[in-house]
Amino acid sequence: MTEETKKRARKAKPKYEVVCEHTDHLEKIGCELDWLKPLHDRYGFEKFEYIHKFRAFRCYKDGRHVDWIDVNNLALINGKRRLEVILMQHQPISPKRAVINYPWR
Repeated sequence: MTEETKKRARKAKPKYEVVCEHTDHLEKIGCELDWLKPLHDRYGFEKFEYIHKFRAFRCYKDGRHVDWIDVNNLALINGKRRLEVILMQHQPISPKRAVINYPWR
């Protein structure tokens, strides 16, 4: 009688969701949505919502908005240059509550 070896099931990594109605604008300026994956891997963000008037993504963790990342900071983190001039800034998160650790913060 032979005993079958059972393979352990791997726990699937949770995926992240990107909510963006302005993908054509992001493509035009050179912002790639794939740049959000390292943020998901490192900080565990489950959802990114693009707010066009701020040119920034709201980052959600456990269903709550916890931080912002604008397209310029996203580009700089990924080794690119600033993409555009942002005229209207989002309300900054206090450094004590901020989740994303920027090298320049």
